[in-house]
Amino acid sequence: MRLHTRGILLTGVVTVGALWSALPAAAAAAPVAALVGDQPGEAGPDLLFLPNIDDDAGVCRERARALVEGAVDRESADDEAFWEKRAELEKEPDRAKAEAEWAELVRTHRWEQNQTDRDLAACNDAADDVVDGGDDEADLGRFRTRAWAAAPASASGRLTVPAQDAGRIRLFVHRPDGAAPRGWEAIGPETRLTAQELRRGVELGVEGRDVVRDTAQWDGRTRVTLTVTADGASSSATLTLRQAPVLTQLNTAPVQEVLRAGTDEGDTYAQAFVKELDAALPAGGVRRPSRALDTKGDTWVQDAFEPGYVSVPGRNGRPHGMRVLITSVNDDRRIATRTAFTELAGHDVAAVHISHVPDVDENSSYDSMGNLETVPPSPGNPHGRVVIGGDGLAPGPSGPAPEMLAFLRAQGMQDPVSLDTSWLTIGHVDEFVQFLPAPGSRLGWRAVVADPRAGLALLREVRAKGHGADPLHGGLPELEWPYDGRIDQRSVNAFLADTQFTGTNERAAERIDANLAVLKAKTGLTDAEIVRVPALFTARSLDYAMLETEIRGMQDGPEKDAKQRQLAAMRDAVAEIPGTANGLVLNGGHYVAPKPYGPVVDGKDVFAEAVTAAFRATGYQVSYVDDLISTHVGEGEIHCATNTLRDVFGPETRWWREH
Repeated sequence: MRLHTRGILLTGVVTVGALWSALPAAAAAAPVAALVGDQPGEAGPDLLFLPNIDDDAGVCRERARALVEGAVDRESADDEAFWEKRAELEKEPDRAKAEAEWAELVRTHRWEQNQTDRDLAACNDAADDVVDGGDDEADLGRFRTRAWAAAPASASGRLTVPAQDAGRIRLFVHRPDGAAPRGWEAIGPETRLTAQELRRGVELGVEGRDVVRDTAQWDGRTRVTLTVTADGASSSATLTLRQAPVLTQLNTAPVQEVLRAGTDEGDTYAQAFVKELDAALPAGGVRRPSRALDTKGDTWVQDAFEPGYVSVPGRNGRPHGMRVLITSVNDDRRIATRTAFTELAGHDVAAVHISHVPDVDENSSYDSMGNLETVPPSPGNPHGRVVIGGDGLAPGPSGPAPEMLAFLRAQGMQDPVSLDTSWLTIGHVDEFVQFLPAPGSRLGWRAVVADPRAGLALLREVRAKGHGADPLHGGLPELEWPYDGRIDQRSVNAFLADTQFTGTNERAAERIDANLAVLKAKTGLTDAEIVRVPALFTARSLDYAMLETEIRGMQDGPEKDAKQRQLAAMRDAVAEIPGTANGLVLNGGHYVAPKPYGPVVDGKDVFAEAVTAAFRATGYQVSYVDDLISTHVGEGEIHCATNTLRDVFGPETRWWREH
């Protein structure tokens, strides 16, 4: 198929003030200015270009590792000083003064601790004015001047961009015989196109120097103006440009690589988890074992960054672009997020740091990237919509971070939908909803949703069959301390008699219903596209355990009684059985779920049987991986402990077609 290029030919006003079409024959040599974008016609009226923030030459990774290593002692000392200052403020009698100083201390400390992150992000291909090889050259948006064969020797051309955009993009002129690498010379204020270049037409390039972060500052659109002067007359033409937005990857795209945290020597539970995980990957079309990242002991790779991408029409008919890893602004994940720069950023892979001014009342867990998922495309949302959890159905001071929301909205393609995750102890959307590709279905995908009502119903069925005295968690391995205390080993009857347990699940079901109502309204989801999997939640989180331990050490009296009432009133939820909605979507109708360890009846785990049946009904096979000790006791599951890199440059990712 022939790809038609489109050009903009705007002939400006000559010095005598007459339009080109109105000039007399004697003025036929008036300057000609025209710019032509080199891209397929389907791309629309604007020349599309990339934020050129990957590292094709591979020069940043070693620098990044040195920066991170060099920051350890400084950040540790800063943390120590921070907590010392906090202790001083707790003694300040003027509480208003103390609170104001505390808020400023939090903001200042975060800014100082993120200095390394800003330094990491500053190293990329757009950080200098050199085209570093063929791969870097391929990332330039291309356009050219239309040849003016009759240009006189006095003719010259000048290229300019609006002053406010001068730091956002960089222009290049291709001069094959020049001294610049690969002939691409950066255009500065003094650069002029020669008469010879104007006669034959000259190739030009453009790169973005950063992603679009906030439309209040820039929406990614700009223009370049060519002004041609000859024999005292001038003419100009303008080409409009648009930088490619950052889109988050979809679960409907094929998995290419699975990422997870490295394991410590001697951590047999983590090593067993990795072995089972890797064994499940080939059936899901993933040929390579999972890739270990050095997250410095942080298990939750999903929370460290969200994989995204930018793309423009490629010269081979396929989209061309780069991955963009959007790192978390949660300071608890600060060290782990740096793996995006030290181990992943490079050729066609970029990473971005989003600066955040913290609020003293925020819940930083809302800023972990396990709390950000993307609903696949639906009517009116051709590229899907980001979903992000928080305290209620509208963002508030507790989070998520306004800078992250501004960044997501600024892309203009996957308008974020707010969900309520305040009922969860951790507070992440991946604890109760997941999205599966479903080729041939109405939407092309389905939502996997945790169903605590179905979980309670299964327990009642187990009791009705005479197995109420059996443990809820059947088939457990021999548990060592402290895990024998973290896994609740009560019977099915005891769980059902526990009003805190049943109340927690009833509350969870109501909150999930409310979130589903939002998804239905915003994305076109219907009950027909929902795969409900039985789930059980509990209020007995790590927070519960710490409060329980505190109570044990208290003397009898009103204060202890108040703490006991606080304990009994807790309803914020974590998974009781390993949450199967919190799994890993692979290719070809394959799903990896945590082994649920539900009640065993007639030799079968009733939860595993029900989950398998639910997935089978939508054409999926389930592989179960034991994450009980490796991740579940830490209040996460397989999805939390993994991340994926998917094929984001297929034909369906041509965002410019629908915009």
